[in-house]
Amino acid sequence: MFKKVLVPVALDHLDVLPAQIASARQMLAKDGTITALSVLEDLPSYVAEYAIVQRDPKELLRSAQESLRSALKDHPEIACNVGTGKPGVAIVEAANKMGADLIVLAAQRPGSDGYALGSTTSRISRRAGCSVLILR
Repeated sequence: MFKKVLVPVALDHLDVLPAQIASARQMLAKDGTITALSVLEDLPSYVAEYAIVQRDPKELLRSAQESLRSALKDHPEIACNVGTGKPGVAIVEAANKMGADLIVLAAQRPGSDGYALGSTTSRISRRAGCSVLILR
């Protein structure tokens, strides 16, 4: 059983969140904790200057935090965090910082582009210093 479980959440793929939570709970030690984390990827500066809508980065973080809390409204015991950066890196860094001993990921079914570009899930599974459970 695992004491600290990290559940990365893609806010555009909330349909898989119930399965992630159920799996995290199955793997959780009696006195363990679950933390949900969503990572907003920074826009490259060469893209940001052409963006039609400019939003304050702090407002984007607040909005993402509200979306994550809303998605987990029936699970008040799950801590919610939002970060920025490259998800494949930021999630591993967050897991290391919190001392997570399990990351529960939901993977999309890979297509040919997923193999060529690599996915966040594969990056996390290669870099994580703890166990990783990948749900299909």
